[in-house]
This record gives sequence, C-alpha cells and structure tokens, in this order.
Amino acid sequence: MLASGLGLLLLGMSPVSAQEGSVQSLPPVNTPAATPPSQRIVEVRIEGNDTVEVSKLPQLTTRAGQNFDSQVIEEDVRTLHRTGKFIDVLPKYVRVRQGVVVIFEVVERPTLQHVKFVGNQWVTTRTLRKKAEIDVGDSIDSYVVEEARRRIESYYHEKGYEAARVTTVEGSRPGDKGAVFLIDEGRSRKSLWTTFVGNTIASDARLLTQITSKPGVFWFLGGDVDHEKIDHDVETLTAYYRSLGFFQARIGREVQVLNGIGRDWALLTFVINEGPRYKVRNVSFVGNSRFKEEFLERELKLTSGEFFNQSQMDADLGQIRDIYGGRGFVFADVQADPRFLEEPGELDLVYRVVEGQRYRVGQINVHIRGEHPHTRHNVILNRLSLRPGDILDIRKLRSDERRISSSGLFLNDAAKGEGPRIVFSKPAPSDELG
Repeated sequence: MLASGLGLLLLGMSPVSAQEGSVQSLPPVNTPAATPPSQRIVEVRIEGNDTVEVSKLPQLTTRAGQNFDSQVIEEDVRTLHRTGKFIDVLPKYVRVRQGVVVIFEVVERPTLQHVKFVGNQWVTTRTLRKKAEIDVGDSIDSYVVEEARRRIESYYHEKGYEAARVTTVEGSRPGDKGAVFLIDEGRSRKSLWTTFVGNTIASDARLLTQITSKPGVFWFLGGDVDHEKIDHDVETLTAYYRSLGFFQARIGREVQVLNGIGRDWALLTFVINEGPRYKVRNVSFVGNSRFKEEFLERELKLTSGEFFNQSQMDADLGQIRDIYGGRGFVFADVQADPRFLEEPGELDLVYRVVEGQRYRVGQINVHIRGEHPHTRHNVILNRLSLRPGDILDIRKLRSDERRISSSGLFLNDAAKGEGPRIVFSKPAPSDELG
C-alpha cells in the first residue's frame, strides 16, 4: 500500500504543489540517473539524542549533496544500532524546495551518569574503576553492573582480602541513573610462611618452585592469600608427584591464621601423602615392523627396573620418533601407554607405533614474507642439507632451521619470536614412495 500510494502522489501532484517541509517517504533509488533533482539530500540530522554526542558516533555514509538511496540509509540505521547506545533508530525524510532532509530519530538507551565506590580504603578508586570495566556513558544493564561487582570482589580476594564483600547499592533496578558499589574490605591476609609435611622425594625448596602460594618479597610485596591459587597449587603438586611415579599421591592443605595489627597472617601447610612409587617392569613395542625392538630400545633412558619418570619417558618418545623421522618416516605416530599392574607399585610401559609411509624430498619452496624481500631464494637453498630425491630426515630439517635462523638474515623476525621455519606436508597419494 505504501508503494502504490507513493506512486499516486508523484503522478497526481506537480513538484510545485507539494508543501515544503512535509514529512514524506521516498521511493528507493539505486541509480543516479533515476534520481530527480528534488531527491538530492540537502541535510542529514540526528534527533532525539540528549546525552550521546553526535561527534562520538560513527561517521554515516549518508551525506548532504548525495542522491537519496534507501539502501545506504538502511545501512546507516544498522550502524547506529551497532553502537549499542540506542534502543530504536527511525529514519524520516522531509521534502524541502532544494531536495530532501534526512533525519535519524533515535531513542537513547539509558546510560550510566555516575559510577561510585564507597568504603574502599586499601584499594584506590582508580584501580577499582579499571577492574570494574564500566564507566560513565556506558549503557545501564543490570547484568553488566553485576559482572562489575563480581570482578571487584574477585580482585579483593586475589589481593588477600578473603572477607571482602561488595554490594550493589544502585544500578540493578529500573530507573537507576548510575552504579554505586558499597565495599566492605575486611582485613587483608598475607602469607607468612609456607611449609610441607610428608615429602621425602623432594625438598621444601624444590616444592616451593612448583607453587605460587608463598610469602612475598620481605613479606609485603606479593604473598596475598588466594584460595583459588592454593587449589591450583594442590593440582600442580599432584601432577608433579605423578610425573615422578607417585600415581597414588594425595595432597592436602591447612591454613592457620594469625591476627596482626592492620592485617592477618597465614601459615600455609601442604600435607603430602606420597604413596608408593611405581617402577617400570617391562618396556615393549607394538606396531613396529621396520625396526626391531632391540634397535628401538637401545638408547632409552627409562628401562626395566627404573622408577617411572615423566620427563625421561618424554625424552624417550622423542628419541623413538627421531629414529623413524631420521629415516624418512616423518609422519610416524609413536605414543606411550603406561599400563598399571594388579600389584601396586609396578607398571608396564608400551610404545604404540604407527609407522606410515617412507618419504623422499620432493619440491622445495621458499617463501619470504614482505612486499619487497631482498634475500634471494638461492641463499636459503644453499643452506639446506637436503635436496630433491633425498630420504627425508627430520633431524637434518631441524639442523637446517637452526642454521638459517643463526645466519643473521632474519634478525628482525627472530627478535619478534617469528624466526624462519621449515615445514613439510604430505604429497598426493600418487606421489608417495613405499
């Protein structure tokens, strides 16, 4: 009905008889040739904004002097919506003698007129405002305000104020103009000492290097008591013991509080039940056909009769993968499978091998980033120890990568941690060599 009515209006009235300044809807115009002079935009306005400054809004595509285009105006409506500052945006068009005035009528979303923190003494308002991540001018949203309250309270707990509580006084009810947080800081709690009980395989000094919950420098810089960090330290210590073969190790903790002047001090004790330490009974291989088991295990560090050690097992995995990767089996998959026995304290270590195909070097491509690289490809190729047709050796590739990196050709990239890399990919199935 709008389109047919508009057509009757344009056909039944001459441009002279239209009343100047009347609000009208104009037809979509997509080509300049179809746009009469009366549909040229003479002014673009935003109305209805009381607190939002037009200068801080994204620049609109619709401008004075352009031909009227409904699609461009609709995109500008979406742009204003995406700012999150308006509940509704309604475009209107006013015909004047020179052309058309485009008006974007906006309904503002309520915004925070103030953000206040009451009751904070040990933490500055500037820090709290940064941690809350809300400020004057942001939209009022009860969920956003609650998230800000939670972040502030969590920050206090991280800094050792375990009893701190933050309450939202304003900002959670309809009609609120701002956000006001009432803070009860409670007493700060610092770590005075961290000890370990029940540890025999590792000293206190060694275990302290594994955790973060420990006294700060001179007992004042750092050392805040945070129960989330303590829980994480329990998991870290458990993983550390299991990496040494104590698979039944259990870690507990005790926190003793000493009242002091102005703050409390905490004595943290980790209670350790190590349990039995597992030994390797047998080491075996499954899936290997290219290399005998005696050849694969001759340089292993974790052998029969040794206590289980995660770092030694990882090193052995790398050694086995290099045996395959150094002889062309660069996609061989080797996984360690510790199998626990019925008798506590013993396990069998099984290496599962999927050998895959053997590969030779095919095409070598050199890619140097940048619009105008100065390094010639031959400079890189001359530093490679492999040529097309050679059996692919993963160890030589690593050595070549180090050689290129230390050549000084890419110092800027190396300083950024983006030094040269050598990568390889599988060929098409028809190019594979068995």
